[in-house]
Amino acid sequence: MRTSYNNKIDYGDIFKSIIFLNKPSNIVEFGILDGFSLDIFNEHSSKDCKITAYDIFEEFNGNSAEFDYITKKYQEEEKIEIKKGDLYKVLDTFENDSLDIIHIDIANEGFTYDFAIKHGMRKLKKNGVLLMEGGSKTRDKVHWMKKYKKPLIRPVLEEHKKNYNIITIGSFPGLTIISK
Repeated sequence: MRTSYNNKIDYGDIFKSIIFLNKPSNIVEFGILDGFSLDIFNEHSSKDCKITAYDIFEEFNGNSAEFDYITKKYQEEEKIEIKKGDLYKVLDTFENDSLDIIHIDIANEGFTYDFAIKHGMRKLKKNGVLLMEGGSKTRDKVHWMKKYKKPLIRPVLEEHKKNYNIITIGSFPGLTIISK
């Protein structure tokens, strides 16, 4: 089909659009790596927006964020707080209906998605969104998902579509957006 749109997706533009439409006052991110999404959240949200970013840093056996690098990078950013923390231990500490955006990018797999949806959706305000790396068919086939026999993401999404609005954008890695 002829179109003026190209087929490549700029995930940064998607994050910017969500910030523009949502006008968040409270963002929580799990998984920082080098700060790609955190930079966008910081630059495009209001000066009054609180952004809390969690990572397990060097404890992650794989492509991990470096604690010293990240804390130094964001030390001057007043609205960003960097914390060491694990999604599975921290998410339930937030009040229900308190967050505008939750972003999770922590080597996501089916269990991560199921946990995030079951525990995270109630933490979101009425128009809040849960953003998760992955969700595409191609992303379910990455080598480490197969090697470590990780639960697939797509079946989890199908299960939760009856309760939530869910869309996955892009073929790899994909970004899944979930709302109430």
